[in-house]
Amino acid sequence: MKKTVFMMMGLMLLSTPGQAAELDKANVAKDSKFVMHLDFDAIRTSKLGSTVIKQAREEEGQERIDAMKEIIGFDPFTALKSMTMSGNGEEENGLIVLKHAAETKKVLSFIKLEEDYRPTEYKDHTIHSVGKVDGERGYIIFVNTSTAVIAPSRELARDGINLVNGKGAAKKLPGPIGEISKKAKAPFMMGYADLDGLEDVIEDPTVNDMAREAMMVVGESGDNLVMSVQVVAQSVETAEHLHNMVNGLIGFAALGQEDNPELKDLLKALKVSRKESTITVDFKMEVEKILEAVDPALEDLDVDFD
Repeated sequence: MKKTVFMMMGLMLLSTPGQAAELDKANVAKDSKFVMHLDFDAIRTSKLGSTVIKQAREEEGQERIDAMKEIIGFDPFTALKSMTMSGNGEEENGLIVLKHAAETKKVLSFIKLEEDYRPTEYKDHTIHSVGKVDGERGYIIFVNTSTAVIAPSRELARDGINLVNGKGAAKKLPGPIGEISKKAKAPFMMGYADLDGLEDVIEDPTVNDMAREAMMVVGESGDNLVMSVQVVAQSVETAEHLHNMVNGLIGFAALGQEDNPELKDLLKALKVSRKESTITVDFKMEVEKILEAVDPALEDLDVDFD
């Protein structure tokens, strides 16, 4: 169990009750070229998310979950409220602002069990770091009782402290991420990338040759799961090419839909459109249909904390 929990903490360090924790520009660093936001409160209250979480809790058993909470200071199914990641496009440059309801004293006690744990001070805060002494390390700061900052370097950890304390935040959300979020009445995942600004960290140059921006939202509207992806191409001609390519792939997949009802429903839920240089792919399907399709996977779901 200890090994698995350490892995969970490591993923948090190196990644990644009340109203939903919506995306707030105060949690986004200025000059950010990318933003990714996960609203765990919205996931828990969504039809799809609540079903999967209920299944996972039943598989684990309340006693085991309570035991883990006693050790690390939080219930992973309820304590995390939201996560906002942003960065300026430079290598190893990204901040995670994590909203939570964890017992920070217990979490810190657990973190300090790490052999190569090292604390440093910055202003009135302690920066906690774990990882290899001469290699990659993760840094976490509990800025207040409900907000933690996770960073890949001590310098960025300091920037994160200042961000949470009201210094260095973006004046507005980058790109049209606020507009695309309206595609879902209850969005729980949003993302935006200035692909031109991320040129140095994108390994495939073809991406930058074709697209300038990309954004997405996933959430629920009524009884439907909704996903929308928008890509702004470098030119109208490039957008037309991408539009035709996506439609071609969908057409190819449609050749086998008569023998595959699930594929037929999936393709029916897709809509591809283009307006000048912007291509939009919308997906909308009833949550019940999705749950029926993935029911075998839910049956086999086993979140093992041993």
